[in-house]
Amino acid sequence: MTRKAAVYNRFWHSMGGGERHSGMIAQVLASDGVAVDLIGHSPVDRDELADRLGLDLSGCRLRLIPDRGNEELARRSADYDLFVNATYMSALRPRSTRAAYLCFFPTPFDHDLARWRRTTAHLAGRYLQPAGSHLMFQFGTGWFPPEGGRRRRWVWSSDDAALIIEPGPERLLQADFGRVGGPAPCTLTVTDEIGTVIDVFEVSQEFRRRRILLPATEHGHEIHLRCDTFVPGGGDPRSLGVAVSRLRFLGALGLGEQLTLRFPWLAGAGSDLSFLDSYQALLANSRYTQGWIERLWQVDSDILYPPINVADIHPAAQRTKTILTVGRFFTPGLGHAKRQLEMVRFFGGMVRRGELPGWNLHVVGGCEDSQRPYLDRVRQAATGLPVQVHANAPRSLVHELMGSSSIFWSATGYGESEQRRPWAQEHFGMTTAEAMAGGCVPVVIDRAGQREIVTNGVHGFRWSTPQQLAARTRLLAADEELRAKLSVAAIGRAQEYSDDAFADRWRQIVARRGLLPAATRR
Repeated sequence: MTRKAAVYNRFWHSMGGGERHSGMIAQVLASDGVAVDLIGHSPVDRDELADRLGLDLSGCRLRLIPDRGNEELARRSADYDLFVNATYMSALRPRSTRAAYLCFFPTPFDHDLARWRRTTAHLAGRYLQPAGSHLMFQFGTGWFPPEGGRRRRWVWSSDDAALIIEPGPERLLQADFGRVGGPAPCTLTVTDEIGTVIDVFEVSQEFRRRRILLPATEHGHEIHLRCDTFVPGGGDPRSLGVAVSRLRFLGALGLGEQLTLRFPWLAGAGSDLSFLDSYQALLANSRYTQGWIERLWQVDSDILYPPINVADIHPAAQRTKTILTVGRFFTPGLGHAKRQLEMVRFFGGMVRRGELPGWNLHVVGGCEDSQRPYLDRVRQAATGLPVQVHANAPRSLVHELMGSSSIFWSATGYGESEQRRPWAQEHFGMTTAEAMAGGCVPVVIDRAGQREIVTNGVHGFRWSTPQQLAARTRLLAADEELRAKLSVAAIGRAQEYSDDAFADRWRQIVARRGLLPAATRR
């Protein structure tokens, strides 16, 4: 009998390294005779996803479902023999026969709270009554990062932004809606996931309070806020819909519940790790992540390194005097930022001091609309320098640069405390390994997952200060023989993370943890 498996990733549409990691699990399962569903929420084409990730997903079915919260997703997971949760910071409790959790990092759910809030939550949370699940919601797709000041914070929607509502009775959702800095009012239409209109009202430039009556739901709602958008201008290219502030449900009973709804961070919900009991295997993407899983969650895990597509990255016979850096563009403070702005400044300093004659820097990475202002800062810093910035470059160009460049830079985690904010470091370093497969000599920050990939002086160099980065780059730039020697070693090291090596590791974990009956394995 054919077994059924699902690989769930909320962010398939971003088509990044985490999606390739989870997509490779699906590819290997399908090649082993398992019927595989790729579960997600945002529109994405399976063949485009496979092409962008360099995968064969022809044996998998893409199953897009409304995002109605964890309870509804848990109910659907019961259809499968194996459910692989590959969604970052998910607390889902699957009901499948067996389940595995692919952990990119055990980031605490309260990691973005101010220190005083975390302390208050830890002290007061045990005494407060958490709000019932029917009074909880989460932001889905279509939202920009929070902004505002101490007195009021808000989030901007796009033209179509989703709120995920847990199952429950008829409820009132209250929020302040506005168009701060917008050119004119707009009409906001609120619908459920199938397009049924729940409410329609006008949103002015000033914040005004509005209550929306949500119908009862057995399986949860995916509520959509749809409206026309405007572009602020002045270097901000975002397409903004409405600003939403002070969003909460009404109807909580008791002071504790009211406080929890008014200040949800007080409940300390992030400290509840009982969802981990639903998984038979916990998969870490590196030794670095594995160590923090043990430290923060007090549980064991297996290491499943990300798959590196070494077969499609071909070292060129002749290499150019190019330094390459690859990573998504996003502002420091939002996860493990790649620090492109700092690297452009480091390079500019070396150029102005005459330390890199004839060398150039290529800065490559994906960029969402919300991060365009940061990308513009990087481009501005590159003005007048031998620097090329490639935003959302095709994969073919990325592989070409990895195969022809001489040096690869990485600075993820620079300026961050590894002890206070370990999630802001490079958890593994897929682009470092990919660049090494192409023959680039890595000069990477001496932190976190980079230490596992690069042995200092053997496959490349690691650095702790900008001065070390400059010194080791100068050494490589001036010594072609050393570059050639380290390039060969880097290529060999990258093979240890190939797709074939990944498949072997995955099958070993499946056997050791009993995730599938022997009949469905090779």
